[in-house]
Amino acid sequence: MQRSLSVLLPVKDAQATLTASVDDILDIVADTIERFEVLIIDDGSTDATNEVAHELTRHYPQVRVVCHGTPQGQAAAIRTGLKRSQGEVVVMRDENQGFRILAHRRPAKPFGSQPARPNYLRRLRDFAASE
Repeated sequence: MQRSLSVLLPVKDAQATLTASVDDILDIVADTIERFEVLIIDDGSTDATNEVAHELTRHYPQVRVVCHGTPQGQAAAIRTGLKRSQGEVVVMRDENQGFRILAHRRPAKPFGSQPARPNYLRRLRDFAASE
């Protein structure tokens, strides 16, 4: 049986770096596991982080967004992510760009049926930029 994975990405005022972070996560995870989601938790950003995050959901069906209306801190963002995540294994992308396992559980909700696709668009952009 294939396991499912949720990657939590708590952010605040990450407008400039969010797309690159999600692209990196998609590159790593899509090559590793078929059923996954990336859950962006916007902790009350005052820049355009929310808009960037929602734009990412339009391009990648595996990306979801949860927003705190006001800043509540990273611990609250992690709690929100754990409540809203659907994966059997939940990891968090930390400040050092590594992953930390937060939970291993049976999924409470049905996981999305959309199969994961490698991030070919990013790879194509990188290849074109290197020419």
